[in-house]
Amino acid sequence: MPPDTKKFITTLYALLPELPLGEYLSSEHFTAFCREHGLTDTWKEHLENAKDRPDLYGKDSIKNAFILFFDHLVQTRPREFPGILAGFLRDLGKWSVCPLPVDAIKCECVRLGFPAKTVEEEFLKIGNRGT
Repeated sequence: MPPDTKKFITTLYALLPELPLGEYLSSEHFTAFCREHGLTDTWKEHLENAKDRPDLYGKDSIKNAFILFFDHLVQTRPREFPGILAGFLRDLGKWSVCPLPVDAIKCECVRLGFPAKTVEEEFLKIGNRGT
């Protein structure tokens, strides 16, 4: 894993601009996702840290929390990360009517150094909603 995973997460965030990501991250669906993966406290911590920054407002605060949260997951749970990300995208896909850029996200995961076979296996679980 390269040391600068925040760039990867920022790219991941940028791939999702048309999705109502901020709304999803504030939804009960995302809360349930966090509970399912034991990430509730981690998300709350990163969200609070982002909200405590006076230079970030609204959308920027959510973006920063997203980047910190997923960067934390890449750093602390690298073996589980492709599965967690695929689960996140699967849940987001169920919640949103917007198509997901699954192929582009898979490419970014492999480019970051996650095994292509693992990424492919995990992303198959998302289904056919992606583009």
